[in-house]
Amino acid sequence: MTEPWLTKAELAKELKTSTRTIERLRIPCLPVGGQNRYLLSQAEAHLAGVPEEGGNVIRFPRERTRNVAA
Repeated sequence: MTEPWLTKAELAKELKTSTRTIERLRIPCLPVGGQNRYLLSQAEAHLAGVPEEGGNVIRFPRERTRNVAA
């Protein structure tokens, strides 16, 4: 079974956020008839920082490491 396409309101409900936040996050979507449709798996990958194919997301380390001279 394929994953269903969600409206902005449906995606916001799944992610427990507002529709405005969905817009601000610039989650990848497919415009269909003047409305955007989203895949939950793509949205979750985008929020996790996993680059899409051909994407240019750069993940930064959580902790800084110090260069200690020996």
